[in-house]
Amino acid sequence: MDLFPYEARAIQKDIVRNIETTLRDGGHIVLEAGTGSGKTISALVPSIHHAYVHGKRVLYLTRTNSQQKQVVEEFRRIRKKAGDGELPSPNPPPAPADVYEEVLREINSEMDGLEDDGISGQVRDVGPWEGGPGRGICVALQGRNNMCPLTSEEAEFITGTPDELSKMCSERKKNTTSRMMGRPQGGPECRFFSAYLLDDGMEMRRWAARTCPTAEELVTECLRIGICPYEVTKALLPEAVLVTAPYIYFLAPFIRRRLLEWMGCSLEDLIVVVDEAHNLASFARELSSISISTGTVRLALAEVESMGDHRIGKLHTIRDFLDMCLGALSGIAEEYLIDEDGLVPPSALSETMMMLFRTNSNRLEQMAAEMMHHGQAIQDIRKARGKLPRSYIHRVASFYLTWQELEFDSFSPLIVKGGRSGDLSLEAYAMDPSIITGVLSAVHSSVHMSGTLSPLNEYRDTIGLPEDIPLVKLPPPFPACNRRIVFDNELTTSHEVLSRDPEMLPRIRDRLAQVLKASKGRNTAVFFPSFDTLSAVMGSSELEDGTTLSPSLDVEREMFVEIRRSPQGELMELAGDFRNSRGGVLMSVIGGRLSEGMDFPGETLEVVVIVGIPYPKPTARQRALASFYDVRFGKGWEYTVHAPAARRLLQAVGRMIRSENERGYAFIIDRRARHFLDEIPDMQPAENVISDLPGFFEGKL
Repeated sequence: MDLFPYEARAIQKDIVRNIETTLRDGGHIVLEAGTGSGKTISALVPSIHHAYVHGKRVLYLTRTNSQQKQVVEEFRRIRKKAGDGELPSPNPPPAPADVYEEVLREINSEMDGLEDDGISGQVRDVGPWEGGPGRGICVALQGRNNMCPLTSEEAEFITGTPDELSKMCSERKKNTTSRMMGRPQGGPECRFFSAYLLDDGMEMRRWAARTCPTAEELVTECLRIGICPYEVTKALLPEAVLVTAPYIYFLAPFIRRRLLEWMGCSLEDLIVVVDEAHNLASFARELSSISISTGTVRLALAEVESMGDHRIGKLHTIRDFLDMCLGALSGIAEEYLIDEDGLVPPSALSETMMMLFRTNSNRLEQMAAEMMHHGQAIQDIRKARGKLPRSYIHRVASFYLTWQELEFDSFSPLIVKGGRSGDLSLEAYAMDPSIITGVLSAVHSSVHMSGTLSPLNEYRDTIGLPEDIPLVKLPPPFPACNRRIVFDNELTTSHEVLSRDPEMLPRIRDRLAQVLKASKGRNTAVFFPSFDTLSAVMGSSELEDGTTLSPSLDVEREMFVEIRRSPQGELMELAGDFRNSRGGVLMSVIGGRLSEGMDFPGETLEVVVIVGIPYPKPTARQRALASFYDVRFGKGWEYTVHAPAARRLLQAVGRMIRSENERGYAFIIDRRARHFLDEIPDMQPAENVISDLPGFFEGKL
């Protein structure tokens, strides 16, 4: 605990001890500790100490870029506690005479063979920026969409995918380097990369060693000097004992290989900390899944109009293939779509296309391959013009060929209907995240932590960690008397009950009104399992215009109602207005941005009401996932229905207490809450909420 920059609390000492044991054994740990426990600093201290002593590196993975800032700030405090001050930067060797040749060789090598990853086209740092690792800094790594200065100058670049931005960057770096070698190619260049090559690197390295900047601070400083922030970040990686990056930098196989090259280490050298680990499985599934929509096919048709059509095969054109794709998606939806999605046979796409084209599968794949060739030509044309190397023709053809090669043992083929747009999508949904998260078992040690990981065995099994690792669940970091959680033992939002008992919904509405009257004067959030449930309880006409509520909830309180598909700006404004209110009521959906992603400290949120249990909707996707885990673990319901509902309940309840000095009261209006006592052991049946709630805040309980 010598590096701990604060007076450590008991729960923080527990976290440190558990992680120290794991690191010493070279193993893995799954750890749940509530919000306000100080998980970030408690994970960093033992990890950094172990890395220094044993020659390891710490990779701290975050779900969002904003979470990186806290990691960097805590590292600064650790370094100050250690008395490092300004660490000396290693002196760089003189630049080799053929530095530009080396850079060009690296760019060409990667552009030829490595175009599928999100950050391909990178060069190994050479010349003035090369040097031995000082290992005294923290580096916050983000993607080009946040670190490339050109994205703020070219409107189109803002919409670029990581792969498109990577190819654009590689082309401009190649042209820049060729011109500096006296062999100009006349294509678009990057002045920031040119300045990076000419810079000796010393000023930025000393500044980074002195300040340990956040990603935002590094971008600002690089722009002041006029050099590329992304290249500078890469150049600093070998000197960092701690690197913090988004999940994708480790989970995507090719990006991970590049990251390890930049850092100059192997998997066995890494201590990986996964923050907000409850998001890891869903992120991995999304990363592994593939899909194509009718909207994308229509964009490909527009591309044919602007770039010209071409013959593929002997009798058909690209337009023919795209028209048939639209017809195939429509036909598949007509046969298999139920409500919002439907399970389709893996062969449905090729069989429908063969029927429409009156040809065989080999000829269809040949046509798709020729389409990819034309799409690649369009990408090259756009790249040479300084545009994003984007081709929707290429995207459609690539999807078709990939679909044919998939092994559907761990993928669920689905037809999905979009929300507002109504687009149809054909999707291969990845059910097994361990296909890509399993690599975590190969690192020196990994720490998986969150305030809402229960049930821990489900997380371990889903991610693919060894069965014998420690699963640690720590008690809340605040006194037990600071939180009270009760549930209604009579009412339920169960669909079966609501359909046969017409009095249940009015009773739920009445109970909600009672709770809101009892909590008058205290900011209260009411979370519903879905917008449909919110609409049913509040009244659909009031929900649609967002200005009034059902007369049955006339509780004389200011209401803040989240509207379905609200833009981010409007949602942030709604949350801000609620925080600034005095006794306001926030109506939102559990599992959404307000119930999981925002803080409501102190008196900005004192009461949480959860109307119903947030079980996943029984879609075809959900049923396929449950079936997959039934076969694999014999726990389909537990792992795919109960577990996500438990985490959403914990997330919603966790909104109201962020420190040990705060108090909060939660009321769950659903008798099925009793099934979650293992995850919420301090939950009790409600007796008289009208007197119980005020009594809690008055200290009478």
